[in-house]
Amino acid sequence: RTVPELIALLKANPGKLNYATGGAGTTPHLSAELFKSRTGTDMPFVQYRGGAPALVDLLAGQVQVIFDNLAGPIGAVRDGKVRALAVTSPKRSPALPDLPALAEFLPGFDLTSWNGLIAPAGLPPALVQRMAELSLRALRSPEIARIYTDNGATPWIIGPEEFAGYARAQEPLMRTLVKLSGASAG
Repeated sequence: RTVPELIALLKANPGKLNYATGGAGTTPHLSAELFKSRTGTDMPFVQYRGGAPALVDLLAGQVQVIFDNLAGPIGAVRDGKVRALAVTSPKRSPALPDLPALAEFLPGFDLTSWNGLIAPAGLPPALVQRMAELSLRALRSPEIARIYTDNGATPWIIGPEEFAGYARAQEPLMRTLVKLSGASAG
């Protein structure tokens, strides 16, 4: 029922409970590997071709745990069909504010899926600035914010320089987790 209970269960039953994600090398897969690494637990990985089939098998009892982007299982969580234990973002999600963040149990845990607008290098600065202004305006729209939240996402409102810095800062962690997970680009 809770993250500490899951950790205790996994430690008492190493390798006996499995986890699923919608694909190898995805953010949910890497989140699971970070979770295992941080907790010293052992869960075999069951790879699916998408989060929906993983969720179906969780509901059917074929897998015991899934790591997925919140948008996938949010309806099943809200309907009480599955129990969400935590989000992998450093703070709770506005979509499910009563759901704790893993960082509340594992300080510093922070691995989330994110999206950004990316363009070719060398784009004129004025065009970059205009694209940023329009993107930020859209993300600040109450209607867009509501759509994001309804679907389990949180608008991330930062400028081009901050985004580039964040992406660069994530690279070492991603490399480490990809290697740990056994995933490959091939």
